[in-house]
Amino acid sequence: MEKDKNEKEEKVKAAAEDTQKILEETRKQLDEANQQAAEAKDKMLRAFADFENAKKRLAKEREEFVRFSSESMMRGLLPILDNFERAIAHADAAGEPANSPLREGVLLIKKQLADFLAQQGLSRIESVGKPFDPHVHEAMGHVETEEHPDETVVEEYEPGYLLKGRLLRPAKVRIAKNQPAADQEPGKQ
Repeated sequence: MEKDKNEKEEKVKAAAEDTQKILEETRKQLDEANQQAAEAKDKMLRAFADFENAKKRLAKEREEFVRFSSESMMRGLLPILDNFERAIAHADAAGEPANSPLREGVLLIKKQLADFLAQQGLSRIESVGKPFDPHVHEAMGHVETEEHPDETVVEEYEPGYLLKGRLLRPAKVRIAKNQPAADQEPGKQ
């Protein structure tokens, strides 16, 4: 009986050890499965974030494309606007009366074109009398003068334009350059 009892205890011990091993193996498998699930969740969240970022980037690019799709057309229309301004300036220089029908017609067409371009987001850069800004001005030369502060735009050859806040064409200008005091009065320093 004692032998049976020892055998039963050994079987119970062996069964308990087997159960313990199975339990440890199951815990390892569960830990690995949890780790794989966490990695899969992390990958999924990253993929989702990448997808959302790509979606936002594409929406922004599409918006920019639509917003500035007229840029090449605007570039093509600027010389026409410039020519209308030159025609008006030429009529003024030639002594054409301010109320002549031809001058008035050209002025109206120029105004109509300028108004349409303004509705599309085109705005002229004000240059004369403003400080030189290399982001919106292209210097075509200097004018030595004491009448204007140094680096001030004194003459505009060609107007510059912004399209919806973005530079479309820089203004071509001449800027003031003051002579140093030593150059003004020879012999004095």
